[in-house]
Amino acid sequence: MLSLLVLSGCSGNDPTSVQQRLIVQPDDGRAPILEAIGSAKNNIRLTIYAITDLKSVVPQTPLAPDNSIVQALIDKAKSGVNVRVIVDQNQYTSGSSAALVQQTYKALSDAGVNIRKSSTAFCFTHQKTFVIDGPTATNAGSSGKAIIMSLNLTPGYFGGTRDYAVITTEPGVVREISNVFDSDFLLPDSPNPCSYAHAPVSTFPPPYPSDTPALSEASLLWSPVNSKTKLMQLIGSAKQSLVLTTEEMTDTDMVCLIKAVAQSSAKPSVRILLSGDTGSNGPAVNTLLGLGLPNLTIRVMPGQSTQSNPVAYPTTLYMHGKQVIVDGIQAFVGSENLTNTSLLQNRELGTLFTEPAMINRLQSVFNNDFTSTGSSNPAQVCPSCKPIACPVIP
Repeated sequence: MLSLLVLSGCSGNDPTSVQQRLIVQPDDGRAPILEAIGSAKNNIRLTIYAITDLKSVVPQTPLAPDNSIVQALIDKAKSGVNVRVIVDQNQYTSGSSAALVQQTYKALSDAGVNIRKSSTAFCFTHQKTFVIDGPTATNAGSSGKAIIMSLNLTPGYFGGTRDYAVITTEPGVVREISNVFDSDFLLPDSPNPCSYAHAPVSTFPPPYPSDTPALSEASLLWSPVNSKTKLMQLIGSAKQSLVLTTEEMTDTDMVCLIKAVAQSSAKPSVRILLSGDTGSNGPAVNTLLGLGLPNLTIRVMPGQSTQSNPVAYPTTLYMHGKQVIVDGIQAFVGSENLTNTSLLQNRELGTLFTEPAMINRLQSVFNNDFTSTGSSNPAQVCPSCKPIACPVIP
């Protein structure tokens, strides 16, 4: 069993008590994030993959409202708060929404936000994290709060996707996220830029220890440093139940571990929600459904049909969130997909927690998505997808 040192959410009148809060999208909307931004007195750090949530950024569907996330950041920067942003260099340069990201980048820069593109040392900077009033060189004692998210900051993520986030005021967590941000903000482009790979054997360049400052927080999962190890420990500890949602599941080690958990003598209930059962997820779906185990079920949430992405059996929401619940007592939320690139090549961040109320809500949302008519569909075997070859367990 994975041993975690995590401070649970607290209540009461002690202003120094650690607070943790689960955010669920689209249920909670922008309000919790806007509230956090609005509370900033000194500084804001934001690492984000895609950001276009500004009404003047067009054309995008849906349009952002007047009280958008980017507008809140602009207002804070104009009020004198030190706002710094790292945005993924791929999304800025060549992504499908590059023109929109570039408009947003310029609007932030023009407002006085210190914004830069991420280093090519990472294939993608897929992390989605705020730090509000974190420690600085002149105020090392400031702790502030952090928001660790699976969602991007574009209008569609506040209405069309299932996503999650965790707000925490745990001082050590806020400090470590701030330290990594400060390092990444100054990290130069690599002379050997990361080359996208599906398998660890072809990962190039390998993660360089010097690209990430020292890490010590047991509850934080950082890619490319320790996400895979910690997630495998968490998933592998399941004895009664494993609940998992992810957009992409292609990593051989992860798929084979889930297979082993489902086949174990404990026969835990294994329930998985994916964005789809074809394409890159097809081999994993075939591998797991091919077991024919009654304790393993996979369903999909492909979202609504669009002209560019027709969906045969649409669902209310698209599954973009990344979460794991083990035995109803330990949970993970973060930006990491179960892919080699996400775990070993990207900059990503997730968090572990044991706070019962947060886990209960996460479980309740999952149960609704898994069972409600129109929320998800049974995954189907992909006839053209080759199953993943897993090592034989003696």
